[in-house]
Amino acid sequence: MRQQYVNKLVSLLPEAGLDAMLICPSEELKFFAGFTPMMCERFQGLFVTADGGLFYVCNLLYGDELRESFRRQVPVYTWFDGDGMLDPVKEILQQQGLVGKRVGVNSSAQAFNILDIAKHAGILFENGKPLLEETRIIKSGEELQIMREAAAIADAAFEPTLNFIKPGMKEAEVRDFMFAEMAKRGGTNLWAIIASGPNSGFPHYSGYDRVIREGDCIVLDWGCEHREMQSDISRTIFVGSVTEQQRNLYDLASRANLAAQQAAREGAFIPDIDAVAREVLDEQGYAKTLINRTGHGIGYMIHEAPDIKACNPRKLERGMCFSIEPGIYLPNRFGMRIENIVAINEDGETEVLNQARRELIVI
Repeated sequence: MRQQYVNKLVSLLPEAGLDAMLICPSEELKFFAGFTPMMCERFQGLFVTADGGLFYVCNLLYGDELRESFRRQVPVYTWFDGDGMLDPVKEILQQQGLVGKRVGVNSSAQAFNILDIAKHAGILFENGKPLLEETRIIKSGEELQIMREAAAIADAAFEPTLNFIKPGMKEAEVRDFMFAEMAKRGGTNLWAIIASGPNSGFPHYSGYDRVIREGDCIVLDWGCEHREMQSDISRTIFVGSVTEQQRNLYDLASRANLAAQQAAREGAFIPDIDAVAREVLDEQGYAKTLINRTGHGIGYMIHEAPDIKACNPRKLERGMCFSIEPGIYLPNRFGMRIENIVAINEDGETEVLNQARRELIVI
């Protein structure tokens, strides 16, 4: 267990009015426990109580494995398929003093189980995700250094990819090449979006089958995990040629990115950072095409706190890590995005972690 983070969570529970937190199998559980088990439809999860207690509830199927995973340092209570889940779980929660209490739940808790337990055991379940994010929103100096290393692994895949891409190859070939480049530098849990031509107009395009053509605009969005920390970067390139409109909009997106990065200072009000990016895009009426947030937090998960968006009334603090990625998206035509990870580092300085070149590139 990462005891220092468990202790932080325990300290936050009373202020939130919670008697416990339930963390079901997920990246969040992996963050606290160092592992996450297989998850099926059967209810299971780690309970962290406001007095610092820990216990795990799962189906008998997983009991012995979980005891080994916790090195027998966390009590594991089980229930048997033949008995059903509700009565045994209610009894366990009674023993732990949680019946009738307020319990936060993480992002992977399954509603059909939670609703049944709430009704049967009289527990009031609440959204615990913001509290869980609070435990890791501030990165230590060591964590920031790992983030720099993760960013460098992703950066290093860019130039070889520029030399690799040719008209006639599929998006999947580019993805696989980037995976290989990151893997040979130590990256794990690799991922990439390769959005070519009209697909670049979709911010989170999920296909890989299109054949790249001369004249395409391509949004490359990629990253990996390194020592449990994540990287994330986007660049936009052009194949063979670039139109005057695309050149103009690329400059607009680039200036929006730089303006938001410059606004991201220690103590800055987060909605102001989002507004700066949109103000630049709106010089030519393109703010309306930025249909998502200007950025997201990153660390142990690709998407975590703090979100860089208008409705997040928070100020940036030393140790926060987040993306700045304003884009322009014209569905079924083209889109473009420049994304860097930014940290408010140990000295309170704004540090851009990604160093891959960002000028307009025609290959």
